[in-house]
Amino acid sequence: MAVAPAGLPIVAAGALVAGALAVTAGAVLVARAANAAAESAVRAIGEAGAQLEADIAAIEATEEAGQWRRRAVADVVAFNARLCLVRERAKAAGVALPIPRPLALSAELSAEGARQWVSEMDREIARLNKQLDAAAPPLRVTITAKISLAAADLSAELDRHRHAAADRHVKRPAVVTSSSITDVISLLDPDATARERDMVLADAAAIPGRAEQSLYLSSLRSKIVTKLNPGIERRRLAATWLSSLEDGPLAEVVADADPPTPLRGTAAALREVVAGNRDLSTELRAEGACLMTWAEDVAGRAFLRDLVLKCLTEDGHEVLETFEGKEFTGLRLARPEWGDQHATVVRVRDGNIIEHHLEATRTPKSDNDKVINEERCAITNAGIESVATAAAAAGVRIRLEETAPQVSGQTPVDITVQAPKYHYRKDVR
Repeated sequence: MAVAPAGLPIVAAGALVAGALAVTAGAVLVARAANAAAESAVRAIGEAGAQLEADIAAIEATEEAGQWRRRAVADVVAFNARLCLVRERAKAAGVALPIPRPLALSAELSAEGARQWVSEMDREIARLNKQLDAAAPPLRVTITAKISLAAADLSAELDRHRHAAADRHVKRPAVVTSSSITDVISLLDPDATARERDMVLADAAAIPGRAEQSLYLSSLRSKIVTKLNPGIERRRLAATWLSSLEDGPLAEVVADADPPTPLRGTAAALREVVAGNRDLSTELRAEGACLMTWAEDVAGRAFLRDLVLKCLTEDGHEVLETFEGKEFTGLRLARPEWGDQHATVVRVRDGNIIEHHLEATRTPKSDNDKVINEERCAITNAGIESVATAAAAAGVRIRLEETAPQVSGQTPVDITVQAPKYHYRKDVR
């Protein structure tokens, strides 16, 4: 779906129905950002603050306003996911913390407002994680390996390394060598769980201070960079998808929709990943991506339905009925002066297809009946053209499909559209 966030506030302002439009437009924004989360969820780490300011300034300099807004929306979705992970970490630790609510995206949210919120949340998440680090019970490690520190109490080393781990929430390092324990510890992803952090601290504390230190440091660095951090990034991706589906405008739009049967357990599996109880496997990642594609399709249909509703009610139509089909969402509307003789029927299908026709209660018999039909067809078409104009202003490409006038109760003339498919490839085990 080609939706340009820059244009959405235009169609979301004004009349009473704008409230619904604002929600569905926001749902589209969230779905699109979450579907790009493989990049945005990772980018959110270490690129806020001064770096984010510099990036935004560079984008502004090129006058690419659409890119600016897309970046801002993606960062909001990514930081909502990080708040979800902080909440899970506090829950697991049994620590009561005032964790901010996710920011509910809407079409009216400015890029400047999003940027300010992201910067604030970057600092707040760092503060909350440091509090959780400080609240963790002391970790006591003794080692019995074949090194000179065998059976030694490593409390002092652990205390020193805990400070290094806490500092990583404030300053993310560049790629470091394996020459400093502190620098290697600081490579651990800030969204690590308490268990993952303690694992690194215990390994760091056991590193001997002699000639073989570089070998142990290299091993620890490899463990962090190639094993732990990728798993945390996968968990953050799961949190990005889950927080989008369970809170905010997208959650509101898909609340009453059932995903395809193969994906009905996917959200529950993603919750297990976010809780740290399982990994985001290749199979589950594919399922999650399909679930988000489905959610974007639902949001897109809802947005266009509300856009049709807004434009046609402004054109003088009144809503008679809304209805849902397997591959479409529909509206039946009429103008008051038509009485019960005619109605405009609209179906919004996947692929941004708007199919419409005039529906009559009886077959036209006289020339006058045919003239009235033609006049009301023209009125319907003019109303639908206003939808196309509004969609273009919102940056949405749609395709209009007009079918012949139909008589209610008779077999309808329909168009054939290929149903969306949500396939995923299972792991070969």
